Amino acid sequence: MKTLLKIVPVLLLLFISCQKKELDPKTAENMIINKYKYPSVIDFEVFRNDPAHAKRMLDAGLEEKGLVQIRKVREFKDRDKPLVEFTDLSKPFLLERTSEDKEYKIQKLKIGTKRFSKIIKVTAETSNKKIVYVEYIVKYEMNDFGVLWPGLPAEKKEKAYFIYSEDGWQIIDKSDLYL
Repeated sequence: MKTLLKIVPVLLLLFISCQKKELDPKTAENMIINKYKYPSVIDFEVFRNDPAHAKRMLDAGLEEKGLVQIRKVREFKDRDKPLVEFTDLSKPFLLERTSEDKEYKIQKLKIGTKRFSKIIKVTAETSNKKIVYVEYIVKYEMNDFGVLWPGLPAEKKEKAYFIYSEDGWQIIDKSDLYL
């Protein structure tokens, strides 16, 4: 009886260690957030000398909100000044510019934030039990400049693929699945 009590825990431990570990949603969520660096900035390039961009901002009501000033008439003395000027109200949305951006009068704007929302489901591939895909929702939170990118959804469903190896679960690109 004493030997049976010694053997049962060893067999139980062996049985548990031989089972394949399942990917739990919390681990998947942490790995997705780290890999894709959520929350992330959604940016938009404004060509400050482009009449189409100036008209788009004017039509979007950004000048009325006090975020930009649009030069509607350009005189010869103003030839070096851009059509679109950003006001102090827009400073929190302006992103860093490279020297090339400055030369061509391009301004990158933060128009919103892309955030991880929740996991919908975790599904194992039927053909290969080592591969799992996770469907999750990301939300797009737009600011006043978000009107410059019409048609961007409030939320979007995305997938991440995971593979199990000796090191544990790892995120892989979908293209790696078929190699």
